[in-house]
Amino acid sequence: MPAAFVESIPTAEARGTATVRWLGIALYDAALWVDRAMPVGAMDYSVPFVLRLRYARAIPGRAIADTSRDEIARLQAAPAERLAQWHARMRTVFPDVEAGTELAGLHVPGVGMRLFRNGVVLAELPGDDFSRAFFGIWFDEQTRNPGIRAQLLAAAP
Repeated sequence: MPAAFVESIPTAEARGTATVRWLGIALYDAALWVDRAMPVGAMDYSVPFVLRLRYARAIPGRAIADTSRDEIARLQAAPAERLAQWHARMRTVFPDVEAGTELAGLHVPGVGMRLFRNGVVLAELPGDDFSRAFFGIWFDEQTRNPGIRAQLLAAAP
């Protein structure tokens, strides 16, 4: 696990990895580290975890924020007003990325999400509801990519 997260999750272990593609083009490699208390094959938001994305290509931060908003809306994870607030916050903090850039989110139960860029804290995003909605993009049972979800959670697809 990246050193920046060891203090937050001292009993962390690697759970799963996956490559996310769009039309066959690799967008990023994802890796999930979880506290050992996390059950295999399931997501438990009462347990801290880190989702790290290592990008394979350049993507504007605005596009990352817009896609995140669209997926959260598709999953019906928030009312329109709250989604608009979250979107504005994401557009402010999500950076442009290049091939090799790592963005990681640390879910802190009951608190929210801490966003890292290449191992350095980039932003604190308070709100357990925001953190759950954001990570739901990958871990909600209705995710657009159930195979990616299964790989990250180390579950049989």
